[in-house]
Amino acid sequence: IELPRKYCRFYFMTLRGCERAKCWFWHVPQQGDEKVCMAILRTYISIKESGLLKRAVRIFVKYYREVTPGMDFDSQVLNDLLISLLKNCLLQEVFQILNVTVRINTLVAVDVLLKVFEHVASLNIRDAVPTLLGTFRKLIDAGMFLEFEHFDYIIKFLHQLQVSSQEVNIVLNIKSRYVFKELFYLVSSFFSKFAYIYPLLSSQHCKEKSDWTKLGALYVNARAGCEHFDDLQKLSFCIAEILTRDSETDRPGVPFCDFADAVIKNPQHNEADRIFIGRIGISVMYSYHKVLQWIKGRKVLDKLHELQIHFTVLKGLTGAERLASRCQIVNKAAEIFLKTGSLDGATWVLRESEWTTNAPLWPCDKMDILNRHNLLCTLVHKYLRKSLYRQAFEVLQNLPGFQNHSDTVDVSQYSCLFNKLINACFESKNLGVSSSAVDFMLSKNIAIDFFLLRGLITALGRSSLWSKARTYYKSALSLGCYPPLQGNLYQRLLTIPSYLSEVEMLLAIEIFLVSNASDIQSPMATSQTLQIILKRCEDQTVQNNSDYQAAVERLILAARVSDPKLFLKHMTMNVNMEEVYSLELTSALKWLQENMIWAGKVWLF
Repeated sequence: IELPRKYCRFYFMTLRGCERAKCWFWHVPQQGDEKVCMAILRTYISIKESGLLKRAVRIFVKYYREVTPGMDFDSQVLNDLLISLLKNCLLQEVFQILNVTVRINTLVAVDVLLKVFEHVASLNIRDAVPTLLGTFRKLIDAGMFLEFEHFDYIIKFLHQLQVSSQEVNIVLNIKSRYVFKELFYLVSSFFSKFAYIYPLLSSQHCKEKSDWTKLGALYVNARAGCEHFDDLQKLSFCIAEILTRDSETDRPGVPFCDFADAVIKNPQHNEADRIFIGRIGISVMYSYHKVLQWIKGRKVLDKLHELQIHFTVLKGLTGAERLASRCQIVNKAAEIFLKTGSLDGATWVLRESEWTTNAPLWPCDKMDILNRHNLLCTLVHKYLRKSLYRQAFEVLQNLPGFQNHSDTVDVSQYSCLFNKLINACFESKNLGVSSSAVDFMLSKNIAIDFFLLRGLITALGRSSLWSKARTYYKSALSLGCYPPLQGNLYQRLLTIPSYLSEVEMLLAIEIFLVSNASDIQSPMATSQTLQIILKRCEDQTVQNNSDYQAAVERLILAARVSDPKLFLKHMTMNVNMEEVYSLELTSALKWLQENMIWAGKVWLF
């Protein structure tokens, strides 16, 4: 280094430096020698020796304590010095340099500041956080400009250090102030007459309801005068950032609601504003959902519903929700309603979206489908607990796989849920919903619990809903719910299991009559005998005869409830101790004469 006279060559040009107790030569560059100062610093940085870097810090601090940066100041040297100090873990020296830069109004590169945070976080130097945040605040006050993503990086490093919420809030509050300032400068470029609102936008927070109302009016007027779409989009993002920022606070109230009211109630608002409110509402809803603030998220959804804004066909405005599928957005909204105890609200938002999951214009991934499945199952169980069977059935019909075959969901897995609904309806004697559920299950080939299906057939018959009972009995036969009918035209013999109800027995007899109609109606029929055997179940021993005797009574009842009545005559008991009856031909003939027209259509398979 070419040093001017009176500069100590030992201090500036040797590794050991000057060791004299009292040196007559200069150890600090003099005013006007900034070029020399930069050359010395540049040389020390290139050598990369820890002792020289510390000496560089002393030289920089002492020199700029007396002078301000001039024409020869090189900001790259400053940034390189800080990077070298970080590489040598000289953190205290880094803070010394940064504090000097604040005093002389010379700011370091943003990347360098981020590297300081990264260094502290990577080495987990928790004790350095207060000093680091204090220095950060000074740099911001001195005019350092950061993009929003820079704040996100810093917050990520702070979370990595597991700092307190108060320390994180320091950065969040500075970020909030940035948003308001940017919004103000953007809007003021459109309308200088809105300068009166500067205190609102440059403040740390909007705190009063009137502030959010003014912000809504400000947006409508700014939008009306905006000639460039990019500017309007930037304005929208700024407002979205402000409103979603509320999820990071604990204050009461939901700013979005006041803002939305102000925009929609403004006579100048148009359809584009309604779309904007819907999109920003989605973003705000996501922000509350993320931090589990269910009540605030519910207020956002209630406001969108009140303003009749169909947000389920919109995308979010900021963050991940801009790319979210329709299925995911609806899932989040429905979950918020469920968390706040509103089953009707959850169902409303699902209906509003037409229960859409995957669609060409709204593609979603498997996780969205799984979340929808879990959400609807939860909804079904809650409806069942409240005995709201029709609502539960509506939800079941819209499980993934029913509305859209591209969901690639095996709908057979829903058998248990449907059967649970039918059982609940059966216990509550709600035949309407249980019948609809069975119809749906049959149409989708979903397995039905045979015990429940038999119970429904019996209940329908006992309620004189014979047409439905016959339809389900016929389906039950084809599904294997009952053993194959053993009556035929030649043997004219019907075996009825004793476990059947009187309704099922009568339906079996009807099939028997129709199957043997030609023989019964023949002139030679008087010599024919129609036999019915009441077959014992395996557990109905002769010693334990009470269940079998009850079955005998059901068989007699079945003949009695027939229209017209059928008459049975006891004939004998076979070797298996089973009762054998004959069906009186006159009553059988009369039954066929009155019923054969419809019975033939129903029972001739």
